[in-house]
Amino acid sequence: MFILCRDSVAKKPYPLPYAEQKVYSLEELCYYIYNNIYSINEDFFQKSLAVWLREEAGLPALAKKLDDMLSAEPSLKDLVVTVLCGCDYYREEEIRSLVDVMDGIANLPLYKKKKIKADNYLRAGRYGKSLLEYRKLLRGSFAVNFTTGEYGDILHNQGIAHFYTSSFAEAENDFKEAYVRNHQKSSLKHYLWLLLMQDKEQDFETEAVSFGMSQEEVRAAKNEYTKALSQCRVPEPQEGDIERYKEQLKKAFAC
Repeated sequence: MFILCRDSVAKKPYPLPYAEQKVYSLEELCYYIYNNIYSINEDFFQKSLAVWLREEAGLPALAKKLDDMLSAEPSLKDLVVTVLCGCDYYREEEIRSLVDVMDGIANLPLYKKKKIKADNYLRAGRYGKSLLEYRKLLRGSFAVNFTTGEYGDILHNQGIAHFYTSSFAEAENDFKEAYVRNHQKSSLKHYLWLLLMQDKEQDFETEAVSFGMSQEEVRAAKNEYTKALSQCRVPEPQEGDIERYKEQLKKAFAC
């Protein structure tokens, strides 16, 4: 997608917090904020953004305004509107519409805001922080607010966090419990693949059948797993080097 930029395009991009993405202009920044408003929070606006606006994007007035605001603990709404009004990429009525959406987000129950926060951490690759937030949601007083399916989805995300921060075994349990509750194919696939990653071939066969998969589906799941490994180009483990191989395998599944 092409974004028409009327302001200068920076040679050095700005890496967006909570996103594996970089922007080269104020217009690109505004576009991202506008289309990802549910994943934007106060932490998105940092002093480094004001520095980039001044030194790289050539917008000293907007940079100073943002810098001053960040020193006074402004509301998220004020920060968003200030940046969006820094250029004319969006019309006034579009910004007003976005403010209405933000008002709706502000009125969400606390447990839903907590989940958005946890998901933001996960999306940004801050797995340790996301894991702490998911644990609070699953084990604390907020748990009763979620439907069975929603609880399963949180377990799924906790499984991803466990995968990158602790052990395959904990992630395995999360994905299995997630599928029991949310019946999402992605949760089942994560669970079965983790069994294969731990060389639990017999468990893989038994569990796949117990969850109602036909032999053809079992073969297809195994073939998909093998294909994923080959595409990630993980080298075969050398003798006495299994732990290093497992670490490479973790990285491979992030590709």
